[in-house]
Amino acid sequence: MARSIKKFVNEGFFQTVDLDLLDRLLGSYADRLPFRLSDLPKDQGPRRKALYERFLEIDETFPAQLLDALHCIVQLSDLRGLQLLRERADLAEVPLIPVEETDGESDGRHLHPQHVALRAYLDHREIFDKAIVALAFFQASSPMEFNGAREGIESRHDDPEACEAFREAVSAYFRERYLGRHCRVLWYPEDDEVNILVRHGRNMVVLMVEEHGDEQVASIREVRQDTIRYRPATGRLKVSAEQPIERKQLSRLFAEHLLGEPNFFDWSDSQNLYTLQPVRDQGVDFELKTDWDEDLKKVRLAEIQVMEQEEEGAGTGRRRRSPWVLTVRDPRNAIKQLRRLLPWIDFETIGINYLKLEFKFRLHGKDRYIMVKIKPKDVVSFRQHVYEDKIMEHLRRNGLCLPRPS
Repeated sequence: MARSIKKFVNEGFFQTVDLDLLDRLLGSYADRLPFRLSDLPKDQGPRRKALYERFLEIDETFPAQLLDALHCIVQLSDLRGLQLLRERADLAEVPLIPVEETDGESDGRHLHPQHVALRAYLDHREIFDKAIVALAFFQASSPMEFNGAREGIESRHDDPEACEAFREAVSAYFRERYLGRHCRVLWYPEDDEVNILVRHGRNMVVLMVEEHGDEQVASIREVRQDTIRYRPATGRLKVSAEQPIERKQLSRLFAEHLLGEPNFFDWSDSQNLYTLQPVRDQGVDFELKTDWDEDLKKVRLAEIQVMEQEEEGAGTGRRRRSPWVLTVRDPRNAIKQLRRLLPWIDFETIGINYLKLEFKFRLHGKDRYIMVKIKPKDVVSFRQHVYEDKIMEHLRRNGLCLPRPS
């Protein structure tokens, strides 16, 4: 498992998390941490910075259970996660937060999603675990992936001049796009992968907010965090950003300044990465071969979306949109359910838009459900997890990943 451990590098988390709650969490692992909590600064600002810097330096000696907990807490630290926690707390008739914390002058404004997620993990673990399971059924954000022109090209992230040139180019791009002045580029290598966080402002938003019982107007500029992940051994790049045009531009800037080849990810088959041809070939008999993985307990064919096969319009070169789309979900096997609904269906001629697989792993004595969406030609999406490498290996072994074209 050491190779599968994912770092926890989230500056926004350390800048906003309740330090008393975080100390409670870290204190339960105090004897296994590579640093002493008592050595950290006492003042909030320096303490937050010190914690962030300690987590930047972690390796396989860091408690894997703690890293998994932090990743799960962040996954539930948004409005969707807050809703899931509240729903499950209501079903269990358990108050997530004591009533006394919502009374008084503070008006409960400290109870933002991140605070509630961390409190739930510390004080209501059963509810927290149920919310994490439910989260697996929601659509994860989809990174845009690129195959580089060839394998084995190392990035120049150790070259200060290359890093500064990349930072200036990214800052200029987002400054022009969103008119914001804030842009930070943070680097951290992990195993055989180069990881980059790009924190930048978005368009200014004017909101009506409540302030001490009155309505006020507030202008804010949200800070967004985009990610770039590059693996030199495979020449594969993954970019997460809000808009497809931003993902493509980040890939171009990375190629230009960190690889020295502006067109490294800009070629005809650079995004021809995944296929559902095995589903076409096997139809209702399709299933994943998983005997090699002892940590995997079950795979469910959770959802499939089919449509009329796309065709190119005569003489136009453009694909004609399908006049119909059908989405089928099933608690056991969505492909077999599709055949029951449409006995005439021919998987070799029908268009398959995407397939969702639910992986069930056993991690630290708890079940972990991970929903994986495969959408040819360039999307495999799921929330980053310690089993990411294994999931990709399952897809490769079952013919769902296309080999690099020669």
